[in-house]
Amino acid sequence: MRLCGMEESNLFPVLKRILQRAMKFDPRLSPPEMAMHIHRIIRTECGKEDPYLEMKKQAIAEVSRQEKHIRKRIGASENPFRTAVRFALVGNVLDFAIFDWNPEQLNEQLETTLHKPLDEAARSAEKVLFIGDNAGESIFDKLLIEQLHGKEVVYAVRGGPAINDVTLSDAVASGLDNVAVLRSSGLDAPGTLLDHVSEEFRKDFEAADLILAKGQGNYESLNDCGRKIFFLTQIKCPVVARDLKGSVGDWVIAESSGEKCEGGKSDE
Repeated sequence: MRLCGMEESNLFPVLKRILQRAMKFDPRLSPPEMAMHIHRIIRTECGKEDPYLEMKKQAIAEVSRQEKHIRKRIGASENPFRTAVRFALVGNVLDFAIFDWNPEQLNEQLETTLHKPLDEAARSAEKVLFIGDNAGESIFDKLLIEQLHGKEVVYAVRGGPAINDVTLSDAVASGLDNVAVLRSSGLDAPGTLLDHVSEEFRKDFEAADLILAKGQGNYESLNDCGRKIFFLTQIKCPVVARDLKGSVGDWVIAESSGEKCEGGKSDE
């Protein structure tokens, strides 16, 4: 809330309103859906449509300065697709700090997580749905999409400001409109809530041969949706670490089972 420029004296009333709203949450709701309601309150109280706007611009600008060098490294590698996947995973750490990562740790972990099912799915797919996460990493996503030669790619963004997640304007600033069709999820949630997405997004979701989803919020909201999805994320909390049998800080490629589990519905 301090990102909104809110005075200390005004924080308590806002926190009180958030707690009152949280008391009404269905405990089966996913964390991204809970966060959506909380951040709607914060945006209303601080009077800013997108409190993270400047942070997102800075992240995109920082990665843009590295883009030429990264593209060169991808093109010169023995397996450009896998190298692009590595960089796309690295980008997920931008929730915390620009390039605050350990490349040796990443390479060690990805030797086991970069597996043939993703390679085979990418080769055989004609229609790809790529669901983005934070704004800064969207440039890494663009570099990965460039390796999906000849595929019909839709890149999905948030339908409105959701923490520092990528929106339509952020995606355009990253140049993603040059490599994919941009699609709004229709929702201002830091995840993908299929019960609430736009009709266009739903059609893309159902038509895709391959779905790639970035970030923990997309994992939390889509893992049990009934579609096979490849999630590219850094593990950022103990709950997801237990679910993925990893540790906080690990980079993983998690493949959903494709089985549907009934979750909570919105209480609104």
